[in-house]
Amino acid sequence: MTQINKSPKFSKQKITILVLSVAVVAAVAVVAGILLTRNDYLAKTMRLLRVEGTVNIEDQKGGTKPVADNVRFQSGDALSTGSDGVASVGLDDKKIVTLNNDSRAEFVKNGKHLELKLTKGALFFNVTEKLRSDEKFEIKTSTMTAGIKGTSGIVYYDESDDRRETIAVTDGAVEISATNPETGETKTARVEGGQQLKVYLTSDVGNSISFLLEDICEEDLSIFSLGIIAENDELISRICDYTGWDPDKLRKVLKDLSGNGGNPGESMPGESNPGTTKPTDALPTKPSDTDPSDTNPPTTTVGKNPKKKSSSKSSKRSVKRSSKKSSKKKSSTNKSSTSSYHSVISRESTTR
Repeated sequence: MTQINKSPKFSKQKITILVLSVAVVAAVAVVAGILLTRNDYLAKTMRLLRVEGTVNIEDQKGGTKPVADNVRFQSGDALSTGSDGVASVGLDDKKIVTLNNDSRAEFVKNGKHLELKLTKGALFFNVTEKLRSDEKFEIKTSTMTAGIKGTSGIVYYDESDDRRETIAVTDGAVEISATNPETGETKTARVEGGQQLKVYLTSDVGNSISFLLEDICEEDLSIFSLGIIAENDELISRICDYTGWDPDKLRKVLKDLSGNGGNPGESMPGESNPGTTKPTDALPTKPSDTDPSDTNPPTTTVGKNPKKKSSSKSSKRSVKRSSKKSSKKKSSTNKSSTSSYHSVISRESTTR
């Protein structure tokens, strides 16, 4: 006798359960895909992370955009802050910039090439990972271009020195180029963490650009910069490892300035309300006036090489900082503001 195998029969109930199970799995997959796509979108999109005070966003046509958390920036948009304003922008998941009060920056993005044009005020940058070979990030002023690879620091116009274009680097190294629009001359320099560079222009063809490059220490940082640095442990660690600065001293300087009536949204020394001795006090020969086209720029600052990092295991730089007397007076303008800016600017905030 031949045995015939019959296929098992499924009840309607079992078929219904099977169909529902498949539907649930498909729905979970769709939701997961949406979340992954959203996270990838947020990681690669320029967006507003934090706002305090008066902040405006302009589109490339000159119109205004609503100011709200996570609002997206398009290439050609500009961000500006009022006298009481501070704003942070996540350029992607590893780049954050913060505009100080009375500042303005334009955002230009072309694929993996990103450019910020600072037209006014000050901008603190924090890049948590080194850029890949196909990535490019530049911060520009009217004559200076800073190539950012994976570092932190501040770019600003020194209001106490006729808006002299300046960069202070707090960790890593930045390649600087400056072009004199009158003569067309271009000059380059490298600024290491713990150094500051200032650009001087003249009409002297063949020598129309001069750089003032000098070491800085914890006390030279603005309360604006300290307010960003002191509340980000990862950033503090990077900065202190590179420069040899003391993390406790960084926090103490911020506490002392805040205790004296300072405001962490206030400016870099020399931006709009100097907080320490002006860097130009170190000039061996100071120009006769503050005109950027002065024909007598500082002559001993051209071609000064940044200090090299120590080869010790701690990787801290073994350089002697130029001494700054603590008796030098702070500007009284550091006491003018009553608001506070103690917000945490961290890498995690870009994935909210």
